[in-house]
Parts: sequence; C-alpha cells; structure tokens
Amino acid sequence: MDAADAGIGTELETRLGVIDTIERNDPSRRALSGADLSLFVGVSVVIALVGILVLAL
Repeated sequence: MDAADAGIGTELETRLGVIDTIERNDPSRRALSGADLSLFVGVSVVIALVGILVLAL
C-alpha cells in the first residue's frame, strides 16, 4: 500500500463519517414507504409495457 492508497483510504473514512453524522437525519435518506415502492413499481411496469408496445408496432 503506497501513500496514494493511504490518502484515498483516509478520504473515504472522512466522507463516510460525514454521511454517518451530518446526513443521517436528512429526509432524502429515509427509508422508502410502501406507497413510494408501489409508485416505483407501477411506473416501471407502465414504462416497460410502453416499450413493448413501441417495439411491437
């Protein structure tokens, strides 16, 4: 392991520490609700069906 690898490891530890402490309570980091997951699956299915329809025509 050379000096560059050690520097990268230190930077990674610093960034992970920031994420763990500062961004922990950020609303964008919360778990997805059932409604969010259902919406994602629904939109994905609709997009896939539209893609299949476009290919079929």
